[in-house]
Amino acid sequence: MSGERASEVLLVLTDAGGGHRAAANALIAAAEEQSAPFRFRVLKLQDALAGADFTRVLLGRSMEDTYNGMLRRGRTRFLVPLLRLLHWLIARLHGPLVRMLARELLRGARPAAVVSLMPNFNAVIRDAVRKALPGVPFVVLLTDFADFPPHFWLEPGVDGAIVGSEHAVEQAVHAGVPKQRVSRVSGMPLHPRHYAVDPAAARARVRRELAIGPHDFVVMLLFGGKGAPELEPLARALLAQQADFNVIAVCGDNPPLFERVRALAGGARGRLHAMAFSERIAELLAASDLLLTKPGPGSLAEAFHHGVPVVIASNGHTVPQERWNAVIVRERGLGMVVEHWSEMPWAASLLLRNPDWLFGLRARVRELPRNRAVYESLDVIEALSLRG
Repeated sequence: MSGERASEVLLVLTDAGGGHRAAANALIAAAEEQSAPFRFRVLKLQDALAGADFTRVLLGRSMEDTYNGMLRRGRTRFLVPLLRLLHWLIARLHGPLVRMLARELLRGARPAAVVSLMPNFNAVIRDAVRKALPGVPFVVLLTDFADFPPHFWLEPGVDGAIVGSEHAVEQAVHAGVPKQRVSRVSGMPLHPRHYAVDPAAARARVRRELAIGPHDFVVMLLFGGKGAPELEPLARALLAQQADFNVIAVCGDNPPLFERVRALAGGARGRLHAMAFSERIAELLAASDLLLTKPGPGSLAEAFHHGVPVVIASNGHTVPQERWNAVIVRERGLGMVVEHWSEMPWAASLLLRNPDWLFGLRARVRELPRNRAVYESLDVIEALSLRG
């Protein structure tokens, strides 16, 4: 870059849920890999607005800890009314929040662009960027396949939106984003490590490490970066349901869950493999035949990229912005959708007993367009940064 200082792009995110941080890590790694003409700087919104953390005032815990705790304990049925309450509070405090964030934006170097990887606060971020950084483009990159309007991801007046589905394109236009400012990419941003995996070599290597035969049927359990309480009974039910199942259970950043599943593995005669948070998801998926997961966009995108069909549950406990993902799976024949997680072992056993059905699911997953969203997003951000 001829010794010139790279321009800076500001990524705004939160640690509520793992998807926002995972998308940021993917973008940062891809930018380094591609020698992008800019560098990313991360701003955690919870730090910038620490003085206005509503949940800490009401519950004694931060917004991120409250949300992540609800995910860990499966207490998600009341997320929709809590979400609407949050939106009401943000609207009431819009002015002070904008001023707080604007002061934070002025502390660092002037960025070439600002990219939001988080929902709920994009009207605040939009107005803070306008106030503190006039002329700097502001774009929202959805880390969900769909919005959950109103005021979740998309707001009018943003300089761009990067979305991973046609449905989200329509939602963006309906929310007031001009269609020419909506960039449709080929899915959710994946970390470059997913493109570096040799599927056949990884499948053989992981199975050899775990003492799984080359023709054994492997079911992988993955319930987000924070895990989920249903993972332990799911593993137990899978082992009881079918003697042919080998189970890889990824517990995420959830030490109590990992300890429970690891204890269960002790009596599973080598058929249950418990893992904590892992950066080897790409290799583990390559070694798997079926993924049982919540309908999170990151897990689905990773499974589809590696050609693995899924079994998911969708009901009133499903995180609201993820409910449309079940529509994608069902309508496109990319897996099975059940009403409750307790039906997942039955669904997995059904697919194992019906190889033609399972083969059809695999074929449709592998026919999906190749996901290059992280690199496509970099191109959009680079074009915006040249405008800023």
